[in-house]
Amino acid sequence: MSKFRVFFDSNSRSESLQLRNTGGSPMKFTAELDLNAMTEEGSIYVVSEEPYSALDFIRFSPKRGEIQPGERQAIRFALRKPSGLEHGEYRAIVRISSELAPTEGGNINLASKLAYSLPIIVRHGEVFVESALVEPSTVMHNGTLNVQVWVTRKGNRSLFGNFSVETPDGKVLGVLNNVAVYRPLERRRVLIPLQEIEKGPVIIKYTENKKFGGDLVLAVEHTLE
Repeated sequence: MSKFRVFFDSNSRSESLQLRNTGGSPMKFTAELDLNAMTEEGSIYVVSEEPYSALDFIRFSPKRGEIQPGERQAIRFALRKPSGLEHGEYRAIVRISSELAPTEGGNINLASKLAYSLPIIVRHGEVFVESALVEPSTVMHNGTLNVQVWVTRKGNRSLFGNFSVETPDGKVLGVLNNVAVYRPLERRRVLIPLQEIEKGPVIIKYTENKKFGGDLVLAVEHTLE
């Protein structure tokens, strides 16, 4: 997979996604569009309806195919926005399922089946967001010490970026990349695992990914005890 997401800004009308077969056998794939939503804990779940759905705007092909070992297949997306569309961000996901082609005799190794879901983000007109890092704390999660912080979100677009926990002199103690907060969610809990622990003041930083239309830089102070 060549991308984390398919992104359309206000001027984009087409995008593509590259599928690569790095194995030694032919790989079959199917692709379909769907909708999902996010909980405050960051969990993603499939929904049948979404007030900011991009399903009706997007056409793509191919929807299925077979990729030979070492080869690639491009899935191409075209955007057709309706007239009078309200300014803001709209979203869908592309769900891609792949499996090794049947071997001679018709058998498929079930362990070879894979599934991926990538967000499709469509931005139209004037988009804006307000956000802050609040309520920092230190918690244990899955046996690892984490810095917990809540990310607030207001506006007509989502957030997507990277977190770090650093000492005042710039030493990085923990990193968490590619974190989204989807519209219409108003806040999300984020857990940043610590690779190193140093008691004392730290700074929790958040930087939006400019590649996907974001320029926010946020920070909040915390103390590791």
